[in-house]
Amino acid sequence: MKYRKLQILFSLIISLFVIAVPAFAAAPDGLGPWADKVISFHQGLMKNGLPVPAIRSNPLAALGVAENTPTVDSTFVSLGFGGTITLGFKNGIKNGVLVVEATIEPGYPDETAKVEVSPDKYHWFAAGNVVQGGQVGVPYHAGCIHYVRITDTSSPTNFSDPTADGYDVDGVKGTGKSCSIRQHDDNKKDNKYGVGKYDNNYWGPYSSQQENQIDNGE
Repeated sequence: MKYRKLQILFSLIISLFVIAVPAFAAAPDGLGPWADKVISFHQGLMKNGLPVPAIRSNPLAALGVAENTPTVDSTFVSLGFGGTITLGFKNGIKNGVLVVEATIEPGYPDETAKVEVSPDKYHWFAAGNVVQGGQVGVPYHAGCIHYVRITDTSSPTNFSDPTADGYDVDGVKGTGKSCSIRQHDDNKKDNKYGVGKYDNNYWGPYSSQQENQIDNGE
């Protein structure tokens, strides 16, 4: 009887553990096309002015391959109204950026966001806007991109739900062939604009250490 009670207790503990452990986003994929690192995260509030629930507030959920599981709150991050997240990529991006929005529901108001891109975290270029999920192109003069910043632009007045919390990021992916910040011709340096330019693409100038950090999305 004592052994049987221990079995029941052990089973109960295991079941509670499984329920308590949330499913987080996939791990960063290194030189794969998906985001690898959270550079910064500044979350806005829900429509009712309260903080977004913790289960929808983990910025790491934006990393790795998008799960496309809108009913599992812990697999995406909600920006909150006016919130923003900046992500780093080990794989350089020169063609486009795909943003996967988590909670696309028929009849639900559109969630929108502004997308900006940067080769170095300091020089930012507007890439476009997305309604729900969507893809934007990388401006030619931005060069090889290693950072993407997504800012919620949803209007709270469009939402009747007081717990509405703005744009939900499931995953962010670079499209097209990858690039490296190091891929430039040192003989064509031009510091006239405060940053290096190569064939009208921004690339630096960067030290070898900075190039390594950028190429690692740090």
